Amino acid sequence: MNSLYHKVAVASVCTALGFVLGASEEVKAATITVPPTIQFGVRTKFNPFGPEVTRELSSQPDRVSYAPVPSGGFQERFAEFNISSFLIAPNTIIKSAVFQDKFSGVLFKNFNNFNSPMNLGIFGYIGNGTAEVSDSSNGVFLSSVDISSFSPGDALNFDVTPFVNQRVSNGDAFAGFVIRTLGLSFYGVSLGGTDALGQSSLVIETVDAGEPVPEPTTIFGSALALGVGGWLKRKKLSQQNKTTSH
Repeated sequence: MNSLYHKVAVASVCTALGFVLGASEEVKAATITVPPTIQFGVRTKFNPFGPEVTRELSSQPDRVSYAPVPSGGFQERFAEFNISSFLIAPNTIIKSAVFQDKFSGVLFKNFNNFNSPMNLGIFGYIGNGTAEVSDSSNGVFLSSVDISSFSPGDALNFDVTPFVNQRVSNGDAFAGFVIRTLGLSFYGVSLGGTDALGQSSLVIETVDAGEPVPEPTTIFGSALALGVGGWLKRKKLSQQNKTTSH
C-alpha cells in the first residue's frame, strides 16, 4: 500500500505542476524601428566681442562639430520621435530603446592633438515635434561613444532605455535627442551614412508581459504542497478506516 500511496503522491505533484505551468501566459516580444518625426540641426555661433551667442537652424543637419575659439561655434544634430503609440498598451514593457545613427566621416580634427579621443554624446529632452533653436539649451546627458576608430558606414548605437521609459511613464508624446561633441578637441563629423534621408532611428524592443508568471521555485513548491497534502490526507483516512474496522 505504501507503494500505491507513493505513486498517487507523485501523480498529484505532476498534475498540479502541469496545471500551474499551463495557466501561465506566454511572454511575447517585438522589435519596432521608429523613424523620427523631425530631424534638424542647430548652429551656435560665438560672439568674439562678448559673451552673447546666436543660434539658428542649420542647413546641414548631418553635421556635429565644435570649434573652441572666440569666433567659432558648434553644430548639433537633433531628432524627435513620436512615442505616443506606446502609451496605450498597459501590458507592454519597453525592454530596450536604442538610438541609432550612422557615421559618415571626419570633417576636420585638431592636428595638434590628433590622437585624442573623439567622443560623441547623446542628450535627451522632451520634444514637441517641431524644430526649435531653443532645444539647443535643453537635454540631460544619457551616454557617449568614442568614434576615433570608426569607418564610414559604421553604426552608432546609444542606449536610451531609461530615458524613453521615463517619457512613456510621464505620458510625454515626443522623445527628443541631440548629438553633441564632448571635450575640447577641435573637430567635426558628419552622420547619416548612406541612408536616403540620412535619418536617425529609434529601435525599441517591447515585451508583452501579460499575467505575471510565477517563479519556478514557487511553482514547484505549490505543486509539491498540493500533491503531498493530498497524499497525507488519504493516508490519514485510510488509517482511520482500519481503526474503525477493528
